[in-house]
Amino acid sequence: CISMAWQFLNSLDIDGNLSIRLNTLGDKESRVEYRSALLQYFTESKSKLSEDSLRRLSTNPMRILDSKDEADIAVAKDAPMYVDYLSSASRERFDFIKLGLDEHQIPYTLDDRLVRGLDYYQHTVWEVSCASDLLGRSQATVLAGGRYDGLTTALGGSRSLPGIGWAAGIERLALLLPDGRTPVPQPAIPVLIVPDRSLEPGSRVVGDCLYRYALSVASVVRKQRSAHVVHAPVHSGGSQSAMHPPLSKQLASVLSKTPVPPYVLIVGSNEMGQRHVIKRDTATQMQTVVDYGLISSHLDS
Repeated sequence: CISMAWQFLNSLDIDGNLSIRLNTLGDKESRVEYRSALLQYFTESKSKLSEDSLRRLSTNPMRILDSKDEADIAVAKDAPMYVDYLSSASRERFDFIKLGLDEHQIPYTLDDRLVRGLDYYQHTVWEVSCASDLLGRSQATVLAGGRYDGLTTALGGSRSLPGIGWAAGIERLALLLPDGRTPVPQPAIPVLIVPDRSLEPGSRVVGDCLYRYALSVASVVRKQRSAHVVHAPVHSGGSQSAMHPPLSKQLASVLSKTPVPPYVLIVGSNEMGQRHVIKRDTATQMQTVVDYGLISSHLDS
């Protein structure tokens, strides 16, 4: 999701330098522990807080870290660090995210003061800023996203469901586009994963390495056009493996969409081991084996 946002912004040829700030809010247990620590810390310094932050102290002390008031910033400078209250599972998940960004060569800066005031956010949060005179410092954030596993229960659902996404400021991006031009999108190229049955007989499992390989393939494609990994694994706890639909169902899903992409890319354990992908034409069903290093040269053929 972060990779898609990053490559989307870079595809716009906008005026200014982009940068990513990254943090984790951990799981629900981590958030409760950290909130308690913040409440104690800010209560001891409440005489120095602004009126807005005094109101936030009893409702959501994490919002004080977002304050732009100079007095609040001075107090928050020595506030407890979120990383000190993360559970081991939350740390493992965040390490997995950072590893993926490193492998895709996506630059980021860790910012432990980057938070979300809404309780349904969990784990990874990020923001993309653009250093440009067209926006100014106070309006520099052009895109922000995060994981919100608690949204469904916050809306009255009976159980939490994994969710992740981002939103961009269209007006701000329009200001950064050269001559106000907007690109015409092409159909996204799906990257399908063949589940590895050898990891767990009788099941359809996608392991960490295969999932990262699929993401890497999608990252290569996105340098020229949009792409996405079909049915990305749903993470639970510290495990990065998940049940995955068979290839036939993935293909059926792709072909049911409008517009249908001209081809799909297929990866499995064999393809990962040999560093190649299978390119399948959606009209003729013809398949071609493409070396990983030559993917870019096959995207328009």
